[in-house]
Amino acid sequence: MLKTGAIVEFNRKKHFKYISPLGSGGTGDAHLFEDDVTDMLFAFKKYSPKGSNYIEENYDRFVDEIKILFKISHPNVVRVYNYYLYPDKKLGYLQMEYINGIPIDQFVPLWGKYWDDIFTEVISAFMYLEANKILHRDIRAANILIDNEENVKVIDFGFGKKLEPTEQDGRSVFLNWPVSQLPNETAIEGIYNHKTEIYFIGKLFQNILGDELGQFKFRHIIEKMIKVNPEERFQSFNIVSQEISKGVLGEIDFSEKDKGIYQRFAEALCWRITSYIDKYEPINDTGTTLSRLSAVIRSSSLEEHVQDNSQLIRCFIKGAYTYKNKVDIEVVYVIEFYQLLQSLSQNKQKIVFDNIYTRLAKIKVVTEEDDLPF
Repeated sequence: MLKTGAIVEFNRKKHFKYISPLGSGGTGDAHLFEDDVTDMLFAFKKYSPKGSNYIEENYDRFVDEIKILFKISHPNVVRVYNYYLYPDKKLGYLQMEYINGIPIDQFVPLWGKYWDDIFTEVISAFMYLEANKILHRDIRAANILIDNEENVKVIDFGFGKKLEPTEQDGRSVFLNWPVSQLPNETAIEGIYNHKTEIYFIGKLFQNILGDELGQFKFRHIIEKMIKVNPEERFQSFNIVSQEISKGVLGEIDFSEKDKGIYQRFAEALCWRITSYIDKYEPINDTGTTLSRLSAVIRSSSLEEHVQDNSQLIRCFIKGAYTYKNKVDIEVVYVIEFYQLLQSLSQNKQKIVFDNIYTRLAKIKVVTEEDDLPF
């Protein structure tokens, strides 16, 4: 019988088939393995520094990376599955999601997502990290990947830092950051905070876009992100995200009535979803969503409120989620939103759905424990 405080040891061995190397760095190597039970591919990061200097410090940093990654879950941040530590040897392994992709500066928009979509996803990831008081501290193209489905994945938290509840910023290990000018707070005071991360993300996109920056939809946002004076910069990633949404809705001639209809519906929908289970899975199919919205309206046509919140959520989300089941979403909000969509061109419909999914992507993801021994 289990007793509170008892130490339970699990000795079941797991076997992985080695596939290939993935790359190496100053503190270790990454390799690709296949799980022999699930047939899933995993990236294993082996902490194994090349030199003999700072072994203790680097090992502690590796353990810190594990602590950070186990506390976060976001569709645009690499997911960690397990870890294996050997403190006596100052070695360890981190089992992570395998991301088959390319560094962000090698991405070429062709027929899928464009740079505005990629930029929005990057901001969403760092807004999540900011909300969880996590600093990445190594923002460079190689650490932001685009996978085969053109999803952004932020990786490598080897220099990351989890701030204490009362901390607002932190001193940073000095890295060879790929910028010609450091922001004032770092260059003058040695401070590194989330406003500093805003600067580095802005500089990253400025460098990637190059001559195309002048035509970039969110150029004005980039220009404010890269102000060297932190007081002239955006004060948080949340404000950057709000500016993105405002820009997309404001740049095309939506009437104030249209915006009001959208905002009432979007708030009613998003406030009812409390979390996603394991991952965020949007439908991203306009036809399917319109058909399902029509069904929601028919099933509630004689009611004042939508009778099943999950029926409405399933118009946009195909994965598992938790939600508030209180019957308080007014049917008129759904009808007005549906009528608005029907009146819009395909281009305007896409803008509305992009804004909806940007909001939905901000809802937290939680991981359900499975395969439990009791």
